[in-house]
Amino acid sequence: MKRFVIMLAAAAALGGAATSALALPGPGGLGAGASENPLRSDVRVFCYNRYTGRFLHWGSCARARPVYYSRPRVYCRNRYTGQFLYWGSCRR
Repeated sequence: MKRFVIMLAAAAALGGAATSALALPGPGGLGAGASENPLRSDVRVFCYNRYTGRFLHWGSCARARPVYYSRPRVYCRNRYTGQFLYWGSCRR
């Protein structure tokens, strides 16, 4: 029941946004206004590092390479001496 109410509210919000989009100013909507702007043709997409903000390359940031997530490594140690034994869990 709760999920249905949330979906109904989301549908109402989408419907309200769709009706307000029909009341755009101008005869052609945004399409005609964008073609009149001379700077619109000079827009270029670029990719940047989200953490540092550093520019990476021109173009979209499509994942061309697989992304490897670093996981902390698990190691086994002697619980009495604390000596490192080997990488991996200590299964018995």
